[in-house]
Amino acid sequence: MAMRLSTNNIKYLFGVALVLSAMLFSCSSDDISLSLEENEESSEETETPSDTEKDCKPWNDFVAQNRQNVLLDFSYAGYKHGEMAPAEVETLNYRWYDITRYGGIPDDGKSDRQALLRLLADIEGIDNYAEVNAVIYFPEGEFILHDEQDEVTYENETIRIKASNVILKGAGRNKTFLVLKAPNPIHPAGGFAYNTLSLEGPGLFGTANRVVAPAAKGSFSVELSSVSGLRVGEYACLHLKDNSHELIAHELLPYSVHSGMSGLLNDGVIVQDYHLITSIEGHVVTFKEPIMHEVDPRWNWDLRAYSYVRNIGVEDMTFRGNVPEHYEHLSWLSDTGYIPFGFRHVVDGWVRRTDFDSVSEAATFTMAANCSAYDIQIMGKRGHCAVRSFGSSRIFIGKVTDSADSDTEGEKAGMLHTCGVSRPAIGTVIWRCRWGDKTCFESHGSQPRATLLDACKGGFPRGHQGGAMSALPNHMQDLTLWNFNATASPSGGNFSWWEVDPSGAGGFLFLPPMIVGFHGAATTFKFPECKLLSDNGEIVTPGSLYEAQLQHRLGILPKWIERLKEQKIVF
Repeated sequence: MAMRLSTNNIKYLFGVALVLSAMLFSCSSDDISLSLEENEESSEETETPSDTEKDCKPWNDFVAQNRQNVLLDFSYAGYKHGEMAPAEVETLNYRWYDITRYGGIPDDGKSDRQALLRLLADIEGIDNYAEVNAVIYFPEGEFILHDEQDEVTYENETIRIKASNVILKGAGRNKTFLVLKAPNPIHPAGGFAYNTLSLEGPGLFGTANRVVAPAAKGSFSVELSSVSGLRVGEYACLHLKDNSHELIAHELLPYSVHSGMSGLLNDGVIVQDYHLITSIEGHVVTFKEPIMHEVDPRWNWDLRAYSYVRNIGVEDMTFRGNVPEHYEHLSWLSDTGYIPFGFRHVVDGWVRRTDFDSVSEAATFTMAANCSAYDIQIMGKRGHCAVRSFGSSRIFIGKVTDSADSDTEGEKAGMLHTCGVSRPAIGTVIWRCRWGDKTCFESHGSQPRATLLDACKGGFPRGHQGGAMSALPNHMQDLTLWNFNATASPSGGNFSWWEVDPSGAGGFLFLPPMIVGFHGAATTFKFPECKLLSDNGEIVTPGSLYEAQLQHRLGILPKWIERLKEQKIVF
Protein backbone atom coordinates (compact mmCIF):
# COMPACT_ATOMS: atom_id res chain seq x y z
CA MET A 1 0.00 0.00 0.00
CA ALA A 2 1.37 3.39 -0.93
CA MET A 3 1.93 5.85 1.92
CA ARG A 4 0.49 9.31 1.59
CA LEU A 5 2.40 12.10 3.32
CA SER A 6 1.10 15.51 4.23
CA THR A 7 2.88 18.66 3.13
CA ASN A 8 4.18 19.23 6.66
CA ASN A 9 5.53 15.68 6.84
CA ILE A 10 7.33 16.12 3.54
CA LYS A 11 8.90 19.36 4.72
CA TYR A 12 9.98 17.72 7.97
CA LEU A 13 11.58 14.72 6.24
CA PHE A 14 13.27 16.96 3.72
CA GLY A 15 14.73 19.05 6.56
CA VAL A 16 16.00 15.94 8.35
CA ALA A 17 17.61 14.73 5.11
CA LEU A 18 19.40 18.05 4.65
CA VAL A 19 20.74 17.98 8.21
CA LEU A 20 21.98 14.40 7.84
CA SER A 21 23.56 15.22 4.47
CA ALA A 22 25.36 18.20 5.94
CA MET A 23 26.63 16.09 8.87
CA LEU A 24 27.93 13.40 6.56
CA PHE A 25 29.48 15.94 4.23
CA SER A 26 31.30 17.69 7.09
CA CYS A 27 33.08 14.42 7.85
CA SER A 28 34.48 14.06 4.32
CA SER A 29 38.19 14.25 3.59
CA ASP A 30 37.79 17.06 1.08
CA ASP A 31 39.85 19.50 3.14
CA ILE A 32 42.34 22.31 2.69
CA SER A 33 44.68 23.86 5.21
CA LEU A 34 43.95 27.40 6.36
CA SER A 35 47.49 28.64 5.99
CA LEU A 36 46.75 32.31 6.61
CA GLU A 37 44.62 32.00 9.74
CA GLU A 38 47.66 32.51 11.98
CA ASN A 39 47.74 36.15 10.90
CA GLU A 40 44.19 37.14 11.80
CA GLU A 41 45.26 40.27 13.69
CA SER A 42 46.41 41.95 10.45
CA SER A 43 43.69 40.58 8.22
CA GLU A 44 40.61 41.99 6.56
CA GLU A 45 37.80 40.51 4.55
CA THR A 46 35.38 41.70 1.92
CA GLU A 47 32.14 42.69 3.59
CA THR A 48 29.24 40.30 3.09
CA PRO A 49 25.56 40.75 3.82
CA SER A 50 23.74 39.03 6.62
CA ASP A 51 22.28 35.61 5.85
CA THR A 52 18.90 36.91 6.99
CA GLU A 53 18.73 39.60 4.33
CA LYS A 54 16.47 39.19 1.35
CA ASP A 55 17.95 37.87 -1.89
CA CYS A 56 18.35 40.51 -4.58
CA LYS A 57 16.21 40.52 -7.72
CA PRO A 58 18.98 39.47 -10.17
CA TRP A 59 19.56 36.34 -8.10
CA ASN A 60 15.87 35.55 -7.88
CA ASP A 61 15.58 35.99 -11.64
CA PHE A 62 18.46 33.54 -12.13
CA VAL A 63 16.86 30.93 -9.86
CA ALA A 64 13.53 31.32 -11.63
CA GLN A 65 15.22 31.36 -15.07
CA ASN A 66 12.62 33.88 -16.15
CA ARG A 67 12.76 36.31 -19.03
CA GLN A 68 14.38 38.98 -16.89
CA ASN A 69 17.41 36.79 -16.11
CA VAL A 70 20.64 37.75 -17.89
CA LEU A 71 23.12 36.00 -15.57
CA LEU A 72 25.12 33.03 -16.81
CA ASP A 73 25.86 29.99 -14.66
CA PHE A 74 29.50 30.29 -13.53
CA SER A 75 29.31 27.38 -11.08
CA TYR A 76 31.20 24.96 -13.33
CA ALA A 77 34.49 26.85 -13.01
CA GLY A 78 37.53 25.31 -11.37
CA TYR A 79 39.13 21.96 -10.71
CA LYS A 80 36.62 19.14 -11.20
CA HIS A 81 33.97 21.78 -11.91
CA GLY A 82 34.20 23.16 -8.36
CA GLU A 83 32.79 19.96 -6.88
CA MET A 84 35.91 19.02 -4.89
CA ALA A 85 39.45 20.11 -4.09
CA PRO A 86 42.55 18.29 -5.34
CA ALA A 87 43.54 15.46 -3.02
CA GLU A 88 46.41 16.04 -0.63
CA VAL A 89 49.50 14.26 -1.93
CA GLU A 90 49.91 12.17 1.21
CA THR A 91 46.70 10.35 0.29
CA LEU A 92 47.93 9.46 -3.21
CA ASN A 93 49.94 6.42 -4.21
CA TYR A 94 52.45 8.55 -6.12
CA ARG A 95 56.21 8.05 -6.23
CA TRP A 96 58.19 10.89 -4.62
CA TYR A 97 61.25 12.38 -6.33
CA ASP A 98 63.29 14.53 -3.93
CA ILE A 99 65.58 17.03 -5.68
CA THR A 100 68.24 16.61 -2.99
CA ARG A 101 68.72 13.00 -4.14
CA TYR A 102 69.71 14.29 -7.58
CA GLY A 103 72.31 16.80 -6.44
CA GLY A 104 70.13 19.70 -5.38
CA ILE A 105 71.60 21.43 -2.33
CA PRO A 106 69.44 23.95 -0.49
CA ASP A 107 70.83 27.33 0.54
CA ASP A 108 74.26 26.91 -1.08
CA GLY A 109 73.80 29.86 -3.45
CA LYS A 110 74.40 27.69 -6.52
CA SER A 111 72.05 26.71 -9.33
CA ASP A 112 69.98 23.55 -8.89
CA ARG A 113 68.85 23.52 -12.52
CA GLN A 114 70.92 20.47 -13.48
CA ALA A 115 69.65 18.58 -10.44
CA LEU A 116 66.08 19.22 -11.55
CA LEU A 117 66.89 18.06 -15.09
CA ARG A 118 68.42 14.85 -13.71
CA LEU A 119 65.33 14.30 -11.58
CA LEU A 120 63.02 14.72 -14.55
CA ALA A 121 65.12 12.36 -16.66
CA ASP A 122 64.47 9.67 -14.02
CA ILE A 123 60.68 9.89 -14.41
CA GLU A 124 59.62 7.58 -17.21
CA GLY A 125 57.07 9.24 -19.47
CA ILE A 126 57.63 12.79 -18.19
CA ASP A 127 58.19 14.02 -21.75
CA ASN A 128 55.64 11.98 -23.71
CA TYR A 129 52.34 12.89 -21.99
CA ALA A 130 52.08 9.68 -19.95
CA GLU A 131 50.36 9.34 -16.57
CA VAL A 132 53.44 9.25 -14.37
CA ASN A 133 51.97 9.54 -10.83
CA ALA A 134 54.90 11.56 -9.52
CA VAL A 135 55.55 14.11 -6.77
CA ILE A 136 58.53 16.36 -7.51
CA TYR A 137 59.55 17.42 -4.03
CA PHE A 138 61.55 20.44 -2.93
CA PRO A 139 62.29 20.22 0.81
CA GLU A 140 62.90 23.18 3.09
CA GLY A 141 65.43 25.70 1.81
CA GLU A 142 66.23 27.80 -1.24
CA PHE A 143 66.71 26.14 -4.63
CA ILE A 144 67.90 28.20 -7.60
CA LEU A 145 66.22 27.30 -10.89
CA HIS A 146 68.33 29.66 -12.97
CA ASP A 147 71.39 31.86 -12.37
CA GLU A 148 74.04 33.62 -14.46
CA GLN A 149 76.22 30.49 -14.62
CA ASP A 150 73.58 28.35 -16.34
CA GLU A 151 74.10 28.00 -20.07
CA VAL A 152 70.59 29.03 -20.94
CA THR A 153 69.40 30.47 -24.24
CA TYR A 154 65.96 31.28 -25.57
CA GLU A 155 66.01 27.79 -27.17
CA ASN A 156 66.49 25.77 -23.98
CA GLU A 157 65.48 28.14 -21.20
CA THR A 158 62.10 26.46 -20.59
CA ILE A 159 62.10 23.19 -18.66
CA ARG A 160 59.06 21.32 -19.97
CA ILE A 161 57.02 18.81 -17.98
CA LYS A 162 54.77 16.93 -20.41
CA ALA A 163 52.80 14.41 -18.39
CA SER A 164 49.64 13.85 -16.37
CA ASN A 165 49.43 13.20 -12.62
CA VAL A 166 52.41 15.33 -11.60
CA ILE A 167 52.63 17.51 -8.49
CA LEU A 168 55.40 20.02 -7.75
CA LYS A 169 55.43 20.25 -3.97
CA GLY A 170 57.40 22.15 -1.38
CA ALA A 171 57.62 21.90 2.39
CA GLY A 172 55.53 25.07 2.83
CA ARG A 173 55.21 28.56 1.42
CA ASN A 174 57.49 29.93 4.17
CA LYS A 175 59.94 27.03 3.96
CA THR A 176 60.62 26.19 0.31
CA PHE A 177 61.81 28.89 -2.10
CA LEU A 178 62.36 28.38 -5.83
CA VAL A 179 64.46 31.26 -7.09
CA LEU A 180 65.03 32.85 -10.48
CA LYS A 181 68.35 34.54 -9.77
CA ALA A 182 68.87 35.62 -13.37
CA PRO A 183 66.25 36.64 -15.97
CA ASN A 184 65.13 34.29 -18.69
CA PRO A 185 66.90 35.29 -21.94
CA ILE A 186 65.14 37.63 -24.31
CA HIS A 187 63.68 36.08 -27.43
CA PRO A 188 65.64 36.91 -30.62
CA ALA A 189 62.49 38.49 -32.03
CA GLY A 190 62.70 40.88 -29.08
CA GLY A 191 60.30 42.01 -26.43
CA PHE A 192 59.67 38.89 -24.38
CA ALA A 193 61.11 35.79 -22.70
CA TYR A 194 59.67 32.34 -22.07
CA ASN A 195 58.77 30.74 -18.73
CA THR A 196 61.36 28.89 -16.66
CA LEU A 197 58.97 25.92 -16.23
CA SER A 198 56.13 24.87 -18.51
CA LEU A 199 53.55 22.29 -17.42
CA GLU A 200 51.98 21.38 -20.72
CA GLY A 201 49.98 19.02 -22.87
CA PRO A 202 50.22 18.46 -26.62
CA GLY A 203 47.43 20.90 -27.49
CA LEU A 204 46.59 19.20 -30.78
CA PHE A 205 43.12 19.44 -32.30
CA GLY A 206 41.22 16.79 -34.20
CA THR A 207 38.76 16.91 -37.08
CA ALA A 208 36.52 19.99 -37.19
CA ASN A 209 32.99 18.53 -36.90
CA ARG A 210 30.69 21.23 -38.22
CA VAL A 211 27.76 22.41 -36.08
CA VAL A 212 24.50 22.07 -38.06
CA ALA A 213 21.83 23.35 -35.64
CA PRO A 214 21.53 26.35 -33.34
CA ALA A 215 22.28 26.06 -29.63
CA ALA A 216 21.18 28.66 -27.11
CA LYS A 217 23.42 30.22 -24.52
CA GLY A 218 23.02 28.12 -21.37
CA SER A 219 22.14 24.91 -23.24
CA PHE A 220 24.27 21.76 -23.02
CA SER A 221 24.19 20.07 -26.44
CA VAL A 222 25.21 20.67 -30.05
CA GLU A 223 24.22 18.81 -33.20
CA LEU A 224 27.08 18.06 -35.60
CA SER A 225 27.62 16.90 -39.17
CA SER A 226 29.80 14.08 -37.76
CA VAL A 227 31.38 13.06 -34.45
CA SER A 228 34.83 12.13 -35.72
CA GLY A 229 37.45 11.79 -32.98
CA LEU A 230 35.06 12.69 -30.15
CA ARG A 231 34.79 10.50 -27.06
CA VAL A 232 32.62 10.47 -23.96
CA GLY A 233 34.66 11.40 -20.88
CA GLU A 234 37.13 13.52 -22.85
CA TYR A 235 37.30 17.26 -23.49
CA ALA A 236 36.65 18.88 -26.85
CA CYS A 237 36.84 22.45 -28.10
CA LEU A 238 33.69 24.22 -29.27
CA HIS A 239 35.30 26.56 -31.76
CA LEU A 240 34.40 29.55 -33.91
CA LYS A 241 36.60 31.64 -36.17
CA ASP A 242 34.72 33.73 -38.71
CA ASN A 243 35.45 37.21 -40.04
CA SER A 244 32.07 37.79 -41.66
CA HIS A 245 31.30 41.51 -41.43
CA GLU A 246 27.73 40.68 -40.43
CA LEU A 247 28.90 38.50 -37.56
CA ILE A 248 31.44 41.05 -36.32
CA ALA A 249 28.82 43.81 -36.38
CA HIS A 250 26.38 41.62 -34.45
CA GLU A 251 29.04 40.65 -31.90
CA LEU A 252 29.74 44.31 -31.08
CA LEU A 253 26.13 45.39 -30.53
CA PRO A 254 25.11 47.92 -29.30
CA TYR A 255 28.36 49.50 -30.51
CA SER A 256 29.91 49.92 -33.93
CA VAL A 257 33.10 48.58 -35.41
CA HIS A 258 36.15 50.82 -35.07
CA SER A 259 38.79 50.71 -37.82
CA GLY A 260 41.58 50.39 -35.23
CA MET A 261 40.32 46.97 -34.07
CA SER A 262 42.55 45.19 -36.57
CA GLY A 263 42.61 41.92 -34.62
CA LEU A 264 38.85 41.54 -34.67
CA LEU A 265 38.52 42.78 -38.25
CA ASN A 266 41.27 40.56 -39.65
CA ASP A 267 40.86 37.39 -37.59
CA GLY A 268 37.14 37.68 -37.07
CA VAL A 269 35.09 36.54 -34.10
CA ILE A 270 36.97 33.84 -32.16
CA VAL A 271 35.45 31.60 -29.51
CA GLN A 272 37.21 28.56 -28.06
CA ASP A 273 35.32 26.87 -25.26
CA TYR A 274 36.62 23.58 -23.87
CA HIS A 275 33.91 21.15 -22.77
CA LEU A 276 33.76 17.73 -21.11
CA ILE A 277 31.63 15.37 -23.23
CA THR A 278 29.09 13.40 -21.18
CA SER A 279 27.17 11.69 -23.98
CA ILE A 280 27.09 11.18 -27.75
CA GLU A 281 23.77 10.11 -29.25
CA GLY A 282 23.89 9.97 -33.02
CA HIS A 283 25.32 13.34 -34.00
CA VAL A 284 24.21 15.13 -30.84
CA VAL A 285 26.98 15.76 -28.32
CA THR A 286 26.13 16.77 -24.75
CA PHE A 287 28.49 18.54 -22.36
CA LYS A 288 28.84 18.63 -18.59
CA GLU A 289 28.90 22.44 -18.69
CA PRO A 290 26.52 24.98 -20.22
CA ILE A 291 27.46 26.71 -23.45
CA MET A 292 28.38 30.35 -22.70
CA HIS A 293 27.98 31.81 -26.20
CA GLU A 294 25.00 31.25 -28.45
CA VAL A 295 25.81 28.96 -31.41
CA ASP A 296 24.52 29.88 -34.85
CA PRO A 297 25.27 27.34 -37.62
CA ARG A 298 25.39 30.16 -40.21
CA TRP A 299 28.92 30.82 -39.00
CA ASN A 300 31.96 28.52 -38.85
CA TRP A 301 31.16 26.75 -35.59
CA ASP A 302 32.66 23.30 -35.07
CA LEU A 303 33.55 20.85 -32.32
CA ARG A 304 36.96 19.22 -32.40
CA ALA A 305 38.82 16.77 -30.18
CA TYR A 306 41.40 18.40 -27.92
CA SER A 307 44.56 16.76 -26.56
CA TYR A 308 45.77 17.72 -23.09
CA VAL A 309 47.28 16.49 -19.84
CA ARG A 310 45.43 16.47 -16.53
CA ASN A 311 45.94 16.52 -12.78
CA ILE A 312 49.02 18.74 -12.55
CA GLY A 313 49.51 20.75 -9.38
CA VAL A 314 51.90 23.26 -7.82
CA GLU A 315 51.66 23.78 -4.06
CA ASP A 316 53.34 24.72 -0.77
CA MET A 317 56.21 26.91 -1.94
CA THR A 318 57.29 30.45 -2.80
CA PHE A 319 58.66 31.52 -6.18
CA ARG A 320 61.08 34.42 -5.97
CA GLY A 321 62.25 36.54 -8.89
CA ASN A 322 64.31 39.68 -9.21
CA VAL A 323 62.33 42.16 -11.31
CA PRO A 324 63.80 45.69 -11.51
CA GLU A 325 63.24 48.04 -8.58
CA HIS A 326 61.24 50.40 -10.79
CA TYR A 327 58.67 48.76 -13.02
CA GLU A 328 58.91 49.63 -16.73
CA HIS A 329 55.95 48.69 -18.87
CA LEU A 330 56.71 46.90 -22.16
CA SER A 331 60.20 46.10 -20.93
CA TRP A 332 61.00 42.39 -21.41
CA LEU A 333 62.86 42.40 -18.09
CA SER A 334 59.91 43.74 -16.07
CA ASP A 335 57.16 42.08 -18.06
CA THR A 336 58.57 38.62 -18.87
CA GLY A 337 62.12 38.26 -17.52
CA TYR A 338 61.05 36.50 -14.33
CA ILE A 339 58.11 34.19 -15.07
CA PRO A 340 58.46 31.03 -12.95
CA PHE A 341 56.00 28.71 -14.69
CA GLY A 342 52.80 28.41 -16.67
CA PHE A 343 50.12 25.86 -17.50
CA ARG A 344 49.36 25.09 -21.13
CA HIS A 345 46.80 22.60 -22.48
CA VAL A 346 46.02 21.31 -18.99
CA VAL A 347 42.70 20.11 -17.56
CA ASP A 348 42.09 19.87 -13.80
CA GLY A 349 45.33 21.59 -12.84
CA TRP A 350 45.89 23.72 -9.77
CA VAL A 351 48.10 26.13 -7.83
CA ARG A 352 47.45 26.49 -4.11
CA ARG A 353 49.19 27.61 -0.93
CA THR A 354 51.82 29.27 -3.10
CA ASP A 355 53.39 32.74 -3.01
CA PHE A 356 55.10 34.86 -5.64
CA ASP A 357 57.76 37.42 -4.71
CA SER A 358 59.10 40.00 -7.20
CA VAL A 359 58.10 38.08 -10.35
CA SER A 360 57.08 39.39 -13.76
CA GLU A 361 54.00 37.20 -13.81
CA ALA A 362 52.55 34.81 -11.26
CA ALA A 363 50.55 32.01 -12.90
CA THR A 364 48.94 31.89 -16.35
CA PHE A 365 46.62 29.18 -17.67
CA THR A 366 46.88 29.04 -21.47
CA MET A 367 44.35 27.11 -23.56
CA ALA A 368 43.46 25.12 -20.45
CA ALA A 369 40.19 24.13 -18.81
CA ASN A 370 38.77 23.70 -15.31
CA CYS A 371 41.90 24.63 -13.41
CA SER A 372 42.07 26.39 -10.03
CA ALA A 373 44.44 28.88 -8.44
CA TYR A 374 43.72 29.79 -4.83
CA ASP A 375 45.31 30.73 -1.52
CA ILE A 376 48.01 32.78 -3.23
CA GLN A 377 49.96 35.85 -2.13
CA ILE A 378 51.79 38.15 -4.56
CA MET A 379 54.33 40.45 -2.95
CA GLY A 380 57.68 42.19 -3.39
CA LYS A 381 58.45 44.38 -6.38
CA ARG A 382 55.81 45.06 -9.01
CA GLY A 383 55.68 42.96 -12.15
CA HIS A 384 53.37 42.81 -15.13
CA CYS A 385 50.42 40.63 -14.13
CA ALA A 386 49.09 38.36 -11.40
CA VAL A 387 47.02 35.22 -12.07
CA ARG A 388 45.13 35.02 -15.33
CA SER A 389 43.15 32.92 -17.73
CA PHE A 390 44.68 33.20 -21.22
CA GLY A 391 42.35 31.73 -23.83
CA SER A 392 41.14 29.14 -21.31
CA SER A 393 37.74 27.92 -20.14
CA ARG A 394 36.27 28.04 -16.63
CA ILE A 395 39.41 28.88 -14.66
CA PHE A 396 38.79 29.55 -10.96
CA ILE A 397 41.01 32.23 -9.36
CA GLY A 398 40.20 32.61 -5.67
CA LYS A 399 41.60 34.22 -2.52
CA VAL A 400 44.56 35.81 -4.31
CA THR A 401 46.12 38.72 -2.43
CA ASP A 402 48.10 41.08 -4.66
CA SER A 403 50.12 43.48 -2.51
CA ALA A 404 53.11 44.00 -4.79
CA ASP A 405 54.86 47.34 -4.32
CA SER A 406 55.06 50.03 -6.97
CA ASP A 407 57.97 52.47 -7.01
CA THR A 408 56.88 53.66 -3.58
CA GLU A 409 58.14 51.16 -1.03
CA GLY A 410 55.43 49.61 1.08
CA GLU A 411 52.62 51.08 -1.03
CA LYS A 412 50.97 47.71 -1.78
CA ALA A 413 49.82 48.99 -5.14
CA GLY A 414 49.48 45.58 -6.78
CA MET A 415 50.87 44.30 -10.08
CA LEU A 416 50.38 46.49 -13.15
CA HIS A 417 47.44 44.23 -14.02
CA THR A 418 46.04 42.10 -11.23
CA CYS A 419 44.00 38.91 -11.67
CA GLY A 420 42.09 38.68 -14.91
CA VAL A 421 41.66 37.41 -18.46
CA SER A 422 43.15 37.66 -21.92
CA ARG A 423 42.55 36.17 -25.37
CA PRO A 424 39.32 34.16 -25.87
CA ALA A 425 39.05 33.13 -22.21
CA ILE A 426 35.51 32.19 -21.21
CA GLY A 427 33.76 31.32 -17.97
CA THR A 428 36.55 32.63 -15.70
CA VAL A 429 35.68 33.20 -12.02
CA ILE A 430 37.75 35.65 -9.93
CA TRP A 431 36.49 35.09 -6.40
CA ARG A 432 37.13 36.98 -3.16
CA CYS A 433 40.48 38.35 -4.32
CA ARG A 434 42.13 41.44 -2.83
CA TRP A 435 44.47 43.88 -4.55
CA GLY A 436 45.93 47.35 -4.09
CA ASP A 437 44.46 50.74 -4.88
CA LYS A 438 46.64 51.41 -7.94
CA THR A 439 45.71 48.47 -10.08
CA CYS A 440 42.55 46.88 -11.44
CA PHE A 441 41.42 43.55 -12.82
CA GLU A 442 43.07 42.54 -16.08
CA SER A 443 40.98 42.38 -19.25
CA HIS A 444 43.60 42.42 -21.96
CA GLY A 445 41.51 42.17 -25.09
CA SER A 446 41.58 39.64 -27.95
CA GLN A 447 38.03 38.56 -27.10
CA PRO A 448 37.67 37.32 -23.52
CA ARG A 449 34.05 36.59 -22.59
CA ALA A 450 31.85 35.68 -19.63
CA THR A 451 34.10 36.68 -16.72
CA LEU A 452 32.79 36.87 -13.15
CA LEU A 453 34.45 39.23 -10.64
CA ASP A 454 32.85 37.95 -7.47
CA ALA A 455 33.07 39.64 -4.03
CA CYS A 456 36.49 41.07 -4.85
CA LYS A 457 38.05 44.10 -3.17
CA GLY A 458 40.58 46.57 -4.51
CA GLY A 459 41.26 49.52 -6.75
CA PHE A 460 39.06 50.35 -9.73
CA PRO A 461 41.11 52.88 -11.74
CA ARG A 462 40.97 53.24 -15.49
CA GLY A 463 43.87 52.17 -17.66
CA HIS A 464 45.08 49.04 -15.85
CA GLN A 465 42.98 46.51 -17.74
CA GLY A 466 45.44 46.32 -20.65
CA GLY A 467 45.06 45.80 -24.37
CA ALA A 468 46.38 47.60 -27.42
CA MET A 469 43.91 49.14 -29.87
CA SER A 470 44.42 46.21 -32.24
CA ALA A 471 43.28 43.79 -29.49
CA LEU A 472 40.18 45.74 -28.42
CA PRO A 473 37.49 45.47 -27.17
CA ASN A 474 38.94 44.74 -23.75
CA HIS A 475 36.07 42.37 -23.03
CA MET A 476 33.19 41.00 -25.07
CA GLN A 477 29.78 39.94 -23.70
CA ASP A 478 28.86 38.89 -20.18
CA LEU A 479 31.43 40.54 -17.93
CA THR A 480 29.78 40.31 -14.50
CA LEU A 481 30.72 42.25 -11.34
CA TRP A 482 29.02 40.98 -8.20
CA ASN A 483 29.46 42.75 -4.84
CA PHE A 484 32.67 44.45 -5.96
CA ASN A 485 34.16 46.55 -3.13
CA ALA A 486 36.08 49.45 -4.67
CA THR A 487 38.83 50.87 -2.47
CA ALA A 488 39.62 53.57 -5.03
CA SER A 489 37.48 54.85 -7.88
CA PRO A 490 38.34 56.62 -11.14
CA SER A 491 38.89 60.36 -11.11
CA GLY A 492 35.57 62.11 -10.58
CA GLY A 493 33.86 58.84 -9.65
CA ASN A 494 32.39 58.38 -13.13
CA PHE A 495 33.21 55.15 -14.95
CA SER A 496 32.57 54.81 -18.68
CA TRP A 497 32.81 51.36 -20.26
CA TRP A 498 33.13 52.47 -23.90
CA GLU A 499 35.45 55.29 -24.92
CA VAL A 500 37.35 55.27 -28.21
CA ASP A 501 40.39 57.51 -28.56
CA PRO A 502 39.50 59.84 -31.45
CA SER A 503 43.10 59.67 -32.68
CA GLY A 504 42.80 55.90 -33.06
CA ALA A 505 45.75 55.34 -30.74
CA GLY A 506 43.76 53.33 -28.22
CA GLY A 507 40.62 53.17 -26.18
CA PHE A 508 38.81 51.64 -23.26
CA LEU A 509 36.17 49.34 -24.64
CA PHE A 510 33.92 46.88 -22.81
CA LEU A 511 30.67 45.52 -24.12
CA PRO A 512 27.89 46.27 -21.62
CA PRO A 513 28.67 44.43 -18.36
CA MET A 514 26.34 43.30 -15.59
CA ILE A 515 26.97 45.12 -12.30
CA VAL A 516 25.24 44.07 -9.08
CA GLY A 517 26.08 45.35 -5.61
CA PHE A 518 29.03 47.57 -6.54
CA HIS A 519 30.01 49.45 -3.36
CA GLY A 520 32.89 51.10 -1.51
CA ALA A 521 34.35 54.19 -3.20
CA ALA A 522 31.42 56.04 -4.78
CA THR A 523 31.29 55.23 -8.49
CA THR A 524 28.60 55.98 -11.01
CA PHE A 525 27.87 54.07 -14.22
CA LYS A 526 25.78 54.97 -17.24
CA PHE A 527 22.87 52.58 -17.59
CA PRO A 528 22.99 52.42 -21.42
CA GLU A 529 26.57 51.14 -21.07
CA CYS A 530 25.47 48.34 -18.72
CA LYS A 531 23.40 45.30 -19.58
CA LEU A 532 22.36 45.08 -15.92
CA LEU A 533 22.88 47.70 -13.21
CA SER A 534 21.39 46.77 -9.84
CA ASP A 535 21.83 47.93 -6.24
CA ASN A 536 24.71 50.30 -6.95
CA GLY A 537 26.27 51.45 -3.67
CA GLU A 538 24.80 48.54 -1.67
CA ILE A 539 25.93 45.04 -0.73
CA VAL A 540 23.51 42.41 -2.00
CA THR A 541 22.49 38.91 -0.98
CA PRO A 542 23.79 36.37 -1.84
CA GLY A 543 27.24 37.70 -1.00
CA SER A 544 28.94 35.56 -3.65
CA LEU A 545 27.35 34.62 -6.95
CA TYR A 546 29.73 31.68 -7.51
CA GLU A 547 29.01 30.19 -4.09
CA ALA A 548 25.27 30.63 -4.52
CA GLN A 549 25.26 29.10 -8.00
CA LEU A 550 27.45 26.20 -6.89
CA GLN A 551 25.16 25.47 -3.95
CA HIS A 552 22.09 25.87 -6.17
CA ARG A 553 23.49 23.30 -8.62
CA LEU A 554 24.81 20.75 -6.11
CA GLY A 555 22.28 21.21 -3.32
CA ILE A 556 25.07 21.89 -0.82
CA LEU A 557 28.16 24.07 -0.78
CA PRO A 558 31.29 21.88 -1.07
CA LYS A 559 33.47 21.81 2.00
CA TRP A 560 36.59 22.99 0.16
CA ILE A 561 35.06 26.35 -0.66
CA GLU A 562 33.45 26.70 2.76
CA ARG A 563 36.92 26.35 4.31
CA LEU A 564 38.50 28.69 1.77
CA LYS A 565 35.81 31.29 2.39
CA GLU A 566 36.58 31.26 6.12
CA GLN A 567 40.29 31.81 5.51
CA LYS A 568 41.43 35.31 6.43
CA ILE A 569 43.01 37.59 3.86
CA VAL A 570 46.25 39.25 4.93
CA PHE A 571 46.83 42.62 3.29
